[in-house]
Amino acid sequence: MSSGTAGIAEMEQSAEAPEEARGVVDTDAMQAKSAPAASGAEPAPAANQASKPAVTRKLVRTVDLNLEVKSTEEAAAAAQALANRVGGYVGNVEAQRREGVLYYQITLRVPVEQLEATLSEIKKMAVSVNHESQTVHDVTDQYVDLDARIRTLQATERELQALLAESRQRGSKVEGIMAVYRELTGIRSQVEQIQAQLKSLEQLAALSTISLTLNPVEGAKPVAPDVWNPGGTLRMSLRTLVILLRAAGDFAIFAVVVLLPIGLAVWGVVWLLKKLRGARGPVAPPAVGGGQ
Repeated sequence: MSSGTAGIAEMEQSAEAPEEARGVVDTDAMQAKSAPAASGAEPAPAANQASKPAVTRKLVRTVDLNLEVKSTEEAAAAAQALANRVGGYVGNVEAQRREGVLYYQITLRVPVEQLEATLSEIKKMAVSVNHESQTVHDVTDQYVDLDARIRTLQATERELQALLAESRQRGSKVEGIMAVYRELTGIRSQVEQIQAQLKSLEQLAALSTISLTLNPVEGAKPVAPDVWNPGGTLRMSLRTLVILLRAAGDFAIFAVVVLLPIGLAVWGVVWLLKKLRGARGPVAPPAVGGGQ
């Protein structure tokens, strides 16, 4: 059996359950509609509200925190352990050595319900807080829009599955069945893409981001951060001397090979011109005025 035929068979099987479920729902819906009509009562508001499930707000929180600490290495290790302890994780760690001490830039992802407690614990490590800012990005509308789109696509998918099963039962032409199958495959691809986007938004809303910068206090910096290394200075000086000697040698070779022949050629031309001018003799100046 080919992969296309196997895929069609699988979609037929998946179409049977939705058809049965849809039949039950339709029957219940018809009974619900007929009951108010018979009694003359208005539909219950709860039924209308049930068709529109409430969506909790999706808020993406980001905190930028810049601290001065006594020991940046200890504070960095403690912050990473804290993120893991509250159920989050460490997104990124960057350390740079300046003035003999390490400066850290750390990205922490923590559960939103643990954000305030985590920030409070991190601030306890600090001698001073240089900067703190918090931004909240509301992605609820985007989430609701994607959720509505995926519901519409899933309804279309169920209809196509039912149509595919019906086409098979009626013995429709292969071309028609394959056209429905291609359309069903395209719908399924869109559903999976939107599901991935919804999952990403849910993860962003579930985990807050803390961008943590750790700077050492002035007292943690060494008095003489630069260690004197005479051996290194000697090697650097010798390296510089070798570079200068090589440059001088290269210039000497260039002067002998290029500049010297050019200079001799120019000197020869000038000497020849002077020689020719001397062979012609001096030119007498013209007489000025007429004397008797």
